Amino acid sequence: MAYWIWFPHDFEIDLRAKVEMRREEHGMTCPSIWRMDAPGRAIAFQKTYTLDRAGSARLYAQGGAYVCIDGVSAPDRSDRIALPAGTHTLNVAVMNPNGLPALYLEGDVETDGSFLACENNVDFLPCGWSALFDAPERRPMDYRLPTRRVRPAGYTPEGLIDFGREVFGFVRMTSTSAGPYCVFYGESAQEALAGKRGETWDEGRFEAAGETVRLPSRAMRYVRVAGPVDEKSVEMDLEYNGLAWRAAFSCEDERLEAIYKVSAYTMELCTREFFLDGIKRDRWVWAGDALQSVMMNHYSYFDSATARRTLAALRGREPFNQHINTILDYTFYWIIAVWEDYFFTGDSAFIQSMYAKMVSAMNYTRAFLSADGFVVGQKRDWVFVDWAPMSKEGELCFEQVLMWKALTILSQCAQLVGAEADRERYCAEADALRSGIFKVFWDEKKGTLAHQRLEGVVQGHTRYAPMFALMYGMLDEDKARAVIQNTLLAEDAPVITTPYMRFYEMEALMRAGKAREVLREVKDYWGGMLDLGATSIWEQFDPTEEGDAHYAMYGRPFGRSLCHCWGAGPVYLFGRYLLGVSPTEPGYAAYEVRPELAGMRHVRGKVPAPQGEIAVEATEAGVTVRSTCKGRGTLIWKGESVPIPAWQGGEAVVVRV
Repeated sequence: MAYWIWFPHDFEIDLRAKVEMRREEHGMTCPSIWRMDAPGRAIAFQKTYTLDRAGSARLYAQGGAYVCIDGVSAPDRSDRIALPAGTHTLNVAVMNPNGLPALYLEGDVETDGSFLACENNVDFLPCGWSALFDAPERRPMDYRLPTRRVRPAGYTPEGLIDFGREVFGFVRMTSTSAGPYCVFYGESAQEALAGKRGETWDEGRFEAAGETVRLPSRAMRYVRVAGPVDEKSVEMDLEYNGLAWRAAFSCEDERLEAIYKVSAYTMELCTREFFLDGIKRDRWVWAGDALQSVMMNHYSYFDSATARRTLAALRGREPFNQHINTILDYTFYWIIAVWEDYFFTGDSAFIQSMYAKMVSAMNYTRAFLSADGFVVGQKRDWVFVDWAPMSKEGELCFEQVLMWKALTILSQCAQLVGAEADRERYCAEADALRSGIFKVFWDEKKGTLAHQRLEGVVQGHTRYAPMFALMYGMLDEDKARAVIQNTLLAEDAPVITTPYMRFYEMEALMRAGKAREVLREVKDYWGGMLDLGATSIWEQFDPTEEGDAHYAMYGRPFGRSLCHCWGAGPVYLFGRYLLGVSPTEPGYAAYEVRPELAGMRHVRGKVPAPQGEIAVEATEAGVTVRSTCKGRGTLIWKGESVPIPAWQGGEAVVVRV
């Protein structure tokens, strides 16, 4: 079967630029703050083929094409290429100065993943391709998400058109007469009523009555229209991702079920061409958000295509001369996310294609190490950590923990690609860094990791480094117990006020066996947003704020995103820890089911696996697992371990205890 092909990862790079350029706020296009890569402009595609008799292939290209066979140009390059019998090397060069060079051949030789691609006629690599583009008319340059027409859910006395919950799409409306119009969008009613104090609006002019316009894609719940428009004509082409949600969760706690549903809807809205951070602001691809989305994806869609598009676009092209998204921590998150995709899918192809880029990213970071081997943010770096008041100068323990995890992953990736010298080097560097972290940052008196070393002074206490060290398995049993007691369950460490880092805090506590405490926090924190009317999870939530302060951020009254993918953490937490499903070997070749009732009478649901699903029902009386996973599993319940046989096809494997 034939597919469109391109230089590896250039489609993702080109698409990211198109997606991120759609962001507008305050009437202006808002470009991203990092280097925006472009695809190569002249790409050569090559394949050596063998035909028993002469044949032909129909050629389609995004750009101009030049055809050679065995190094000799075709005498007459029409849309159909004459292919001589025997073994020959076909080379088609495609040049596109305005977009992505791509090629499609169908006939006796067809384009697919067996073609090689290069842009310098020296270094040929396996080409990029996608099953999305399997016909001449389904060109990569035309890629769009599907839409469906929806009507508003209602109308408010203040003149707002209410779609009932957070949505993303293209507003359509019809004029009653000629004249100017302005459409104001709001994730909240207050924003839609605020006019140009809000974040997004559209202006234009109708030339006559009965004219219909389709406005650019926007995020909103509410719309307010000023101008000659019948509000009853306003509707929307709702844009959606077209993926199948493959997970489920239920329990007797209605508040937890509601939190799961709203978290799942948040994940749905932010899963678009890529995993976006938010649908109003920023509508960009960020590595911190992407790591969490990759983790949540494995407990929702299990769609590796979106994950890999996101990760390829984030890394961009060589040379690597700036941290991903300009953020020191985000380069480490990106490396971790690439491994997460592999470990759940078991497909090493993406790591094979990304390994050299992972190495160059780490090499860039290692060029700025201190004398003790610690990474330090440079003037050009944004050391983010979290939206929280804290000192971020000097050597942060949090960054060292992330680098240790990234080095550990690189050693594993090196083993996968057969780079033994790299594996040994990264293992040694990770071991040395771990020793240095405990030597410098471990505070015996407080029984936890300190926050930073600045001008030789080790100081500060935050939750970030201890909880990541616990989550990533850096701590021995004694240090783990100390960190749980002295940081995660202590009140002197500053409270976290973003769902972003609350997610990691909750996972660390889950790993520590504190499921009941986690559920109390989830119901209080995530449920607190629902109590305020949230239909998707917010970028930030501080329960001590009141009124319209919940919508403000960055010094703007409505700058806060009310739909942010890093808020969808309960999707992962409930599937991974309450249903208790997780792989123990890549691709679910082996997995475990370790349900947790956390004081409830029952939990039930399902989690996707690469070739099937694992359904779990746990009650006080016992557990039932129904599996169509081809790996071998282990059900662990009240100290008892029961094997779950690999599914062989047909009826699901059923195990009870």
